[in-house]
Amino acid sequence: MSLPAPGLGSDRLFGPGRASGTAALPGSEGPRPRTALPVYGGAPRHLVAHLLRLAAGASALGQPVDWVLDLQVEIETWLAENAAPGGCLALRMVLHLDQGLLAAQLEPLPTSPQPYRLAVMAHPLGARRADPLVPHKGLSGPWGVEVLAAVRPLGVEDALLLWPDGTLAETAIASVGVEFAGTLTLPPAQGRVASLAERLDLPSWAETRHLKLVVAGMPLVQARQGQVWCMNALRGIWPAMLL
Repeated sequence: MSLPAPGLGSDRLFGPGRASGTAALPGSEGPRPRTALPVYGGAPRHLVAHLLRLAAGASALGQPVDWVLDLQVEIETWLAENAAPGGCLALRMVLHLDQGLLAAQLEPLPTSPQPYRLAVMAHPLGARRADPLVPHKGLSGPWGVEVLAAVRPLGVEDALLLWPDGTLAETAIASVGVEFAGTLTLPPAQGRVASLAERLDLPSWAETRHLKLVVAGMPLVQARQGQVWCMNALRGIWPAMLL
């Protein structure tokens, strides 16, 4: 991959590896720290939290980086130069640790269709629920893409994934919660991708709706009695329906 000119284009490489002038990056399908966030009018939402997420993923792989947080101002400048005022974009970032690079890409900001229908299936990483790498986004390979490819021919948008004990885990792209009788129940964190939307955006969202947040295992039959909500950093928080 040739390096884009500074400040131009929808793709950009950051980090100490840029000093080489060019870089040949492998495909981004393998296990490597990644994250995605919305950019509104050139301003990235929770950028520092997303950079910390990338750094945590690198540390989990035993390859800590001391330069990722230093990229904040450079990334913000690039975004301000490339985003139209009032425009909404998605920023996807992937760490290539062996080359000292952070690859950034701007795309249209996705939205969630309504109704957002969920098929039910077993979580493909059910046997790895205790694996300390699983909560770090991108370190378990493209399992989410594979789930979507399996269920979308069924005419649904996503899949509600269940642990081997039959309790709710997450979807291919989002964390989930179930609203019932004034509470919003979230699955325990173990084994699922750590959600920045759940940590940073959900508390105020729930407060405005007078919902009490509860963490507990929930069987599918109980989830069908309430309203399922999905959440991720790009799309926010949106309702879903189970099939």
